[in-house]
This record gives sequence, structure tokens and C-alpha cells, in this order.
Amino acid sequence: MFSVVLHARPGQAQLAPSSSEGSSRSGGLMLSIVNPMPSAGSFVRYTTPGQCLDAMDRLTRLYWRDRRPDTVVYAPATDSIPAPVVHAARACAARFSPSTIPMGELRNLAQLYLWTGQDSAARQTIDRLLQSEHARPAHDRGWPLMLWINALLDARPTRITIMRTYLARLDALGAPAALWRLMAHDRYASYALSVNDRATAESEGRAALAAGRQLSSDERIDWVMSLEQAYAVTALPVGGSRGRTAALALLDTMTADLTPLRPAGSRDQRGLIENLRQERIRFEALGKSGLPRVHANAWYGTNGDSVYPRPGHLSLLIFFSGPDYELFSVLRRLHDRYGTQGLDFVFMSTTQGYFRDMPMPSATVEADSIGSYGHHFVQLPGPVAVEVTDFSYIPDGRRQNTETPNQQAFGHFGGVILIDRHGAIRWVDGLQLATEAMWDAVIRDALQLK
Repeated sequence: MFSVVLHARPGQAQLAPSSSEGSSRSGGLMLSIVNPMPSAGSFVRYTTPGQCLDAMDRLTRLYWRDRRPDTVVYAPATDSIPAPVVHAARACAARFSPSTIPMGELRNLAQLYLWTGQDSAARQTIDRLLQSEHARPAHDRGWPLMLWINALLDARPTRITIMRTYLARLDALGAPAALWRLMAHDRYASYALSVNDRATAESEGRAALAAGRQLSSDERIDWVMSLEQAYAVTALPVGGSRGRTAALALLDTMTADLTPLRPAGSRDQRGLIENLRQERIRFEALGKSGLPRVHANAWYGTNGDSVYPRPGHLSLLIFFSGPDYELFSVLRRLHDRYGTQGLDFVFMSTTQGYFRDMPMPSATVEADSIGSYGHHFVQLPGPVAVEVTDFSYIPDGRRQNTETPNQQAFGHFGGVILIDRHGAIRWVDGLQLATEAMWDAVIRDALQLK
């Protein structure tokens, strides 16, 4: 017996496929025959809601295993779980009740309700858990609140309105729950960046820093990396909206605040200082011009050009060394939106003496392998510049590579680089799903698109 299951996403009506399906088109609508979902009896071996959550994760990965949504992305606020997975997870959740499971499983059951769209049941369940802990110290009560806030931000779609009510409850616990407030506001700031809500990202980052100032001395020492993250997530929207000066001033405060938390001259302090230095580089780079052209011993996919970035063009400079499908999928989407609007994509790679774990007989063969892989197999949306790496051998026989011209010129920025039409750096950051929305906004602004 087969069934047809509706899986609707925002702005898109389609009937959901499964890993084993037949399909036909009728009237422009994709009809997919879906294998029947497991019944409640199929989950008899699962004795806790947490096991249902694990099964839900496996079913989601199975659903997408043979699908590559390279050119489709949904914002967290509007994304959804595949309908067949929701159907199965609801059957699993139906085996449990908040009144009969152990208290330690209430959060898992609430999260299971949340991910299957049963928000009222989720809130009732988590409120029962929180009520059971009302007599405990504020610090202890803050922990489950922070976990639940993270669950609401991780849900698809995200539940921002509900999340804010619990965040207010966490803030009401005051200084004793400062650590969990730091983490919750930092997490919300990171979410806001992922949807390019820079005002919220900045305000939540500053709320995280305010909570951090209420930590005890020992907590500040133990959680210095969380404080560092809070500063970094606050500096990013500041640098994007008001420029390098404001971001660098915030990083100066960060340096003065955090470096004394590590013993002077210790490896931990040196590592912290290096992290701070790397954070500064990206903002110091903004507006920098006079950069050299991309160097290559061999070009692939240039269509006759060999000078990049091209004068008068907006350019993304990207280092790549192997398969990074999240990066590739984001790049394809950006290319679909802006490739005909004046945005160039330039990829840089180097020879290493091997390719895909196979030793190469010569640098020329390796360069050709890299170029063919990027240009033909992965179909990167732009030319590939391959540099031959000079190297020597150290006494123990290991190969020691020398920095290539591109690595010397661009590698220290530590991310993907956007060069504007006048040859100046417009933005530097990692490029992945979490930063795609901000990249999209930066590129539109640089192209002067509404």
C-alpha cells in the first residue's frame, strides 16, 4: 500500500518524494509515490523520547541522502522538516506522555513535540519541567532555560516569539544565571547574523557581554572562550554596518578585557592573543586597495581572460583544496543570483604533491587534475587559478611547502574576500550556510541592487 504525502515549503507546493519512489508530472505538479511511513508499532523498541529524536535525525538524513538541493535554501525562520519525517516522528512521540516519563526525558519529549509542530504540547511539557525546578537556585534553573532557548532557535521553522518569552524568563534570574544568559544571548546573536538581522545581532551580542560582566572571576577564567565568541559576534555586525573603526574599537576593548584572564606569557594567553589578532585582520582589511592580481601557473575556465580580479568587476576570491559541498552549494546559489549582475568568482588552489590521496608524477599533472576537478567535475562557477608550490625537505624527510604568491597576498585574511569594482576589499568572512544571508546583503549593496 502506497500513500501520497504532501510536503509544502514556503512558496512551493510539491508532493514529497522518498528514497524509493516513482513520480510523474500532471498539470505542472510533481506527484511522488511515497513508501508508507512506519506505524507507531514500528517504534516499540524505542523506550525514550530521546531515541525518537535520534530516529528523526536519521530519517531526515536518509530523506536528503540522494538529493542535492544545491540551488535551493530556506531561511531558518521558514524552513521545515520533510513531511514523511514529521509523520514518523509523531507516531513515535505518541507512545509517550509527559505525566508518565521520567523527569529527565521531559526536555527530549518537548523537543520532539516542537520538531513535529506540536507547539502547545511542547510548551506544556517544558513548563512542567521548569516548574519542577522552581525551588532550586537561580543558577540551576537557568541551565534548562538556556537549553530550551537553543532548541527553539534550532527548530525548523525557528520559534522566535516563543523563544523571546523564555529568554526574558532567563534574564529575570539575574546575575546568578549570568553564564547561561551569556550563552543564550550569544546564540541568539549568531542566529540573527545567519538571517542578516544585524540590529538584533548587535543588541544580543551586547546583552551577552553585559551578562559576561556579571560572571564571577573564576567563571570568567573558565569561560573566556565564550566571552571571546560574544565579542566576535558583536563586532561582525558593527563592522558590517558602521565600518572598520567601530569594530576595531570593540576588539581593543576585547583585548584589554580578556587577555588578563590568562597567565602572562602562557600558551593559553598566546593562543588568545593570536585569536584576537586574526579577528582584527578581517576588519583592518576593509577598504584596503592596491592588492596584487591573482597569480597562477595554470588557469582553467577563464574564457580567454587571465587577469583577475577583472577591473570594474566585483569579485569573490576563494581558496579551495577539495570537496566542501556546503561551500559549493552556497556559491552556486550566489552565482545564480548575481553571476549575471557583475559578480566574478575566482578560485585559488595549490599543488601539494598528491591529488585525492594519489601521488602525482609532476606538478603539471597535479595542476591539471585540480583544474579539471574544479572546472569540470565539481563545476565551480568561475575560473580556477592553480599555483605550483615550491618546497623542500626537512631533516626527518617530511616535505615543507613554501607559501605561494596567492597565499602571501590573500591567505592571511582568513576567509573569502570580496573585492569591489575599484579594487578595494569590501568584506572578508567565512562562506557557509550560517553566513550566506549576510554575504547576500553585502553583495547586493556592493552591486547597488535594491
